[in-house]
Amino acid sequence: MIQLEALTGHHARSGFDCGSEPLNRWLAQTALQHQTKGISRTFVAVNVDGPVEGSVREQILGFYALAAGFVLIDELPPSGRKKYPRQIPVTRLGRLAIDVNLHGQGLGTLLLADAITRSRSAAQAVGSAGIFVDAKDASAARFYATFGFDACLDDPLKLYMPMW
Repeated sequence: MIQLEALTGHHARSGFDCGSEPLNRWLAQTALQHQTKGISRTFVAVNVDGPVEGSVREQILGFYALAAGFVLIDELPPSGRKKYPRQIPVTRLGRLAIDVNLHGQGLGTLLLADAITRSRSAAQAVGSAGIFVDAKDASAARFYATFGFDACLDDPLKLYMPMW
């Protein structure tokens, strides 16, 4: 069974391979530092069926990071501009990645659903108008679009989904 949990030092970050070296390197070298400094929060998918210590459970199957941010209203697609002020708070979804051996098996959908749920829960306590994501390529942008994210006019790789 797959479980989603906050990244800790017990997870095997250096063994993760999503097929993108910058994403692999960010997880291995930066994610935990950013989490410790309060810059972002990273959540990982792990297999909870294996033995707990020194095992498959510590192996990361996928991950994503969330951070608070602001965007200018001009950066949003027209559908997301609902009489907002010039600058609005958003939740930034960053670096969603899946182990290369698990692509196409639905783990990305599970991670995205969890990211949206956590973002909405946080927005109940701290203002956030929506979720903003910078897709790494056109394929990733299409993935986000199938879940209700709208592309921004100036950059089709920037996508936004209103929270409310």
